[in-house]
Amino acid sequence: MVRRYQEGDHLFLGQIYHDAVHQLAAKDYTPAQLEAWASKPIGFEHWAKRAVLKQPFVKELDGRVVGFIELDPDGHVDCTYVDPAYARRGVMSELMSAVKAEARRLGAPKLFAEVSITARPFFEHHGFVHVRDNLVPIRGETLVNFIMECPLS
Repeated sequence: MVRRYQEGDHLFLGQIYHDAVHQLAAKDYTPAQLEAWASKPIGFEHWAKRAVLKQPFVKELDGRVVGFIELDPDGHVDCTYVDPAYARRGVMSELMSAVKAEARRLGAPKLFAEVSITARPFFEHHGFVHVRDNLVPIRGETLVNFIMECPLS
């Protein structure tokens, strides 16, 4: 089931974020970059506040959240993460379909995102095109990602 955030989901979101960064992105970024990106301890209070504000779409299976995507009203897609145990099982594709439908409903002409090396093939598969490379300084490290867009017409 794909749905919007509900109170308490932040515990899943924080854990998924941390695990996805450290397990799925480990092939594309250094250990120091991963730690700068998602350090421990997991900031569950931060995730609670963020989730109330952003109201992400979540995929629930067997009573637990296994993936999530945030969509801003202007078409900005942020925080696209899946529990590594559910990677490559269609979870994120279901979420992206829900995000595209909602963006169209809101009248956004396109989606846009800052996409990691790891996530780039997923976004390309869903119609996003590379606009430019991007360097993100974070906690003394620099991470490469990509500015990507997807027209909705």
